[in-house]
Amino acid sequence: MIDDNARSLELLSAALSREGIHVHTASDPEAGLTLIQDLRPRLVITDLVMPRLNGLQVLERAMKIDPAIDVILMTAHYTTETAVEAIRKGAADYLEKPVKLALLRQRVSSLLDAAQQRQRAVKADAYGSDAVRFEGLIARSPQMWEVFARLQRIAPHYRSVLINGPTGSGKDLLAQALHRLSGVKGKYVVLNCSAVVETLFESEVFGHVRGAFTGADRDKAGLFELADEGTLFLDEIGDMPLSTQAKLLRAVQNQEITRVGSLAGRKVNVRIIAATHKNLPQAIRDKLFREDLYYRLSMVEIAAPSLGERKEDLPLLVRHFVQRFSEEYGKTIDGVVPRAMLLLERYSWPGNVRELEHAIGHACMMTTGNRIDVQDLPERLLEGSDLGGIHRNGVSDTSTTRLAARMADSDDGLSELAAQERELVIRALAVSHGNQSRAARRLGIGRDALRYKMKKHGLDHQPIPLT
Repeated sequence: MIDDNARSLELLSAALSREGIHVHTASDPEAGLTLIQDLRPRLVITDLVMPRLNGLQVLERAMKIDPAIDVILMTAHYTTETAVEAIRKGAADYLEKPVKLALLRQRVSSLLDAAQQRQRAVKADAYGSDAVRFEGLIARSPQMWEVFARLQRIAPHYRSVLINGPTGSGKDLLAQALHRLSGVKGKYVVLNCSAVVETLFESEVFGHVRGAFTGADRDKAGLFELADEGTLFLDEIGDMPLSTQAKLLRAVQNQEITRVGSLAGRKVNVRIIAATHKNLPQAIRDKLFREDLYYRLSMVEIAAPSLGERKEDLPLLVRHFVQRFSEEYGKTIDGVVPRAMLLLERYSWPGNVRELEHAIGHACMMTTGNRIDVQDLPERLLEGSDLGGIHRNGVSDTSTTRLAARMADSDDGLSELAAQERELVIRALAVSHGNQSRAARRLGIGRDALRYKMKKHGLDHQPIPLT
């Protein structure tokens, strides 16, 4: 802890001292940096205004010594803008003096717990470990834990955030996590910007009064009012027409809305989270997005990585989705066989986590056993994957690449698995005397799944031999 006020140092260090935590203090910023160099602490708390070096300079030099150190800045001149600027430069938090001791203890405890959780996530061996969960999100990759740390840092302070990332990367889940971490009392309200009809935009977003237009038989609150004291999530903001962007900008900037048909403005207190898969700076250059709205929304930007950038998270996600869908479908599914897992790992996942979720959901529906195999996965995965090196025993070897290519076009390998599935369906229908409901129960799948497999194998219009 660094502060040129000795009394403040004494008070705050006493408030934070507890078993397992060692507090070191310095009343001079240069001496504080020497302590940081020698001790490599997990957390640094520093005043902003000090002689010779200010808190931002301490922050920058501490980050150079060890980027893993969390730094909290304190100041008697708090503003949201300066808090966000400090966090952009790497601060873990930014508190107003005089600091409330209960708040300081809570923030310090939260940061120390998060640091320990990050360490456990890196070292975690068990896929199902709680060490890989953050606000309901599952990850062990450094990219995602950096995103989680950023969410935790900005949550108490932000007014607007822009989340960039490809379709299916979980931008909406990150927005929900940020809303929960912010501690706001109001609701989390979603506006799908690509789905709102342009002519109805003002009514949906700002509300209307009775008689404002034909069919307006009562007063209606808009989404901004519903999100008052809470969060408004603007999903796919890049798809919003230019004509409505100016109206949105005024509401975001002034925190005031006017219902359609009314002359009286209404003040709101809404935090804004916008998300897009588009390149907004390019859209600005193409005259498709307002530059002033972009800068208003992007006070803080967060990049959601694609699944391809965080492949080490794939086994965790697969396990999570298998557990979820096996419970949903009332099945006992233990996991994925090695050859199917190898296929999942080699697929490019252009649809990211959402595509993986759908693929595992499909596989859990289709499987007749207690483990997902290659034939249970959607066919597009087989077509879109590099199958080199996969053979029937699930072993990968570069010397078998040409053999695997031949297997895909023969009755061996994956084709043999499809043939076995076809034979199982024929047998189940035969012993059930063509009754599809009984055959589906015998196979442990739903009737719709059975019909899908019958059509897949050309059995839907073919007579089945009865036994």
